[in-house]
Amino acid sequence: MSLIQPQENVENADWLHLMEDENVQWSGRPSRFTILFAIVGGLLFVLGGIIGTLMLLSVLDSQELPVWVGFLPLVLAVVGVVIVGKTYLEWIRLLYVITDEEIYVKHGLISRDVTQIRLDRVQNTSFDQTILERMLSFGDVRIYTAGTSTEDLTFRDVPDPEQIKSILTQLLSEQSRPDTTTQPT
Repeated sequence: MSLIQPQENVENADWLHLMEDENVQWSGRPSRFTILFAIVGGLLFVLGGIIGTLMLLSVLDSQELPVWVGFLPLVLAVVGVVIVGKTYLEWIRLLYVITDEEIYVKHGLISRDVTQIRLDRVQNTSFDQTILERMLSFGDVRIYTAGTSTEDLTFRDVPDPEQIKSILTQLLSEQSRPDTTTQPT
C-alpha cells in the first residue's frame, strides 16, 4: 500500500457544483503519514489485548479465578479498535478540491460543512513544510483572499504541497489573463 494517495474521484459528489466546462484540477485528503502513528498505535493495542488474553487464559487454567478475568485484556483490543476507527473517520471526513473556478473544503461524512471560495477572490498562496514534512512529502498550503490580511483557508498536511501551490498559481495566472477568444468587432 502506497502512503501517497491518488487523486480522489469527486466529479459526481452532490456537494460539488461544477459548471458545464469546469473541471476538477486536484482533489485529496491530508497525507496518510499524518494518521500512521495513531493507526499503528491502535493496532498495537489490539495485538496487546489479544496476546494478553491468550496468555492470561492459559495461566488461569490452573487457577480458581472466574474465566471472565482472562478476557479483561480484550479491553485493550477494544480501545485499539476505537483509536483506529476514530482516526480513520477523522481523516476521511476532510476533503480538499480545486477546480478551474473554485476551491472547496469539505468536512463531515453524514453532516457536511463545505467552504467554497471562487478563484477570482484569491489574492495569494503559500506553502510551508517542516523538515520532517519535507522528508515525508507533505505540508500546508495557505490561501489568502481579497480584502483580508489573514489567511482564509489552509489545506493542512496535504501530499506534495508545492505541486498544489503550483496548480493554484497556474489557475490564478489563467484567471488574470484577458480572454483572447473574443475579438472586438
